[in-house]
Amino acid sequence: MARSTPRPALSRAVARRDFLQASTGVVAASLAAPTAIAGHARTIRIGLVGCGGRGTGAALQAACADPDARVVALGDAFADQVASAAHVLARDAGPRFDCPQARRFTGADAYRRVLDAGVDAVVIAAPPHLRPLHVEAAVAAGCHVFCETPAATHVAGAVRVAAALDQARAAGRSVASGLHARRDATLAASIDGILAGSIGIPRRVEVRWAPHAPWWLPRRPEWTAAESRLRNWITDASLSGGPFVERHVHGLDRALWVLGDRVPVSAEPLGGAGAARCAVRYRFADGAEILAVQATGGDHAGRETVTGSRGACEVRLAGDGRRFQATMDDWLAGIRSGRAMDDSGILVRGTLVAIMGRLVSSSRRSLGWRELLATDAPAFPGFQIDEAMNLGGV
Repeated sequence: MARSTPRPALSRAVARRDFLQASTGVVAASLAAPTAIAGHARTIRIGLVGCGGRGTGAALQAACADPDARVVALGDAFADQVASAAHVLARDAGPRFDCPQARRFTGADAYRRVLDAGVDAVVIAAPPHLRPLHVEAAVAAGCHVFCETPAATHVAGAVRVAAALDQARAAGRSVASGLHARRDATLAASIDGILAGSIGIPRRVEVRWAPHAPWWLPRRPEWTAAESRLRNWITDASLSGGPFVERHVHGLDRALWVLGDRVPVSAEPLGGAGAARCAVRYRFADGAEILAVQATGGDHAGRETVTGSRGACEVRLAGDGRRFQATMDDWLAGIRSGRAMDDSGILVRGTLVAIMGRLVSSSRRSLGWRELLATDAPAFPGFQIDEAMNLGGV
């Protein structure tokens, strides 16, 4: 199965723009061998930051990926989320859940308290707007990192993640991402065939998806407006990055995979796309393109149609969910063996390409890649959030 290519640590002397170009490109190199957690002589202690459904599932999969893995610390803004995650993990992970009440943390600093609990690895699954902060802190604490995707909601946040993961690579830490399709065996075989020439040279990938809100929590009387907003972050573009970033990133990552994990030179909005809410065309230096369409109805799972110089085909996920466990299997294997897993390139690249599409769609103007990388301001200037989760602009 195709794996992300290891890349060297980048010189701190390079310019910010060149740094990002390198961070999101494919650079073949070898890393210095990290210190392994040899054999099964040591327990791999895992912390969870963000105790929603996805985070809880990821922590359970991580616990199942190594016989000596233990989930030992939980952190979330809300006590009921921590309690729910603890209940599921105690029930389903059995002795691999070793987290007494003293290591179950709530509040704005819960992520720091998890990292201070002596964890070797951390699952980062809090809302996307917090992930740059959490990734930075995890890397600074010397942890192996699993980060859900997208890694950020705006370019400045992606810059922070890229810089932190550069440090993680230099330290030989394993980095896994929520772009689980990379470990879907059926999809990987299909894309391997395309890259081997089954339809000639891939020239166009159409990514089509119908956005929908997967959940919504009605506001309770005891919740403030800010709390209700944070609990329903997935429907708030300021917290999630919007559907194009939070949801469409997966299809875009698969399209980038088909095209050899390159970055586009530009993107442009398209009008008259039928039932589409928005459509964006990404252009590549060799004339290849990605057409990303968000429709008003249809397949929520998404699909990608690839057109090559000698034919076309559709690529789809297997649908059995094994990719989620396979991701954690690879992550824990990398930690155990010392052969670090490195998803940092696909994570940062996919996040930036999704942010680019949202900016193009919302502004209705074309945007070049280098222009994107010069964008430092958050996409939602009316909203700020500090470390204490004081919500500005609410």
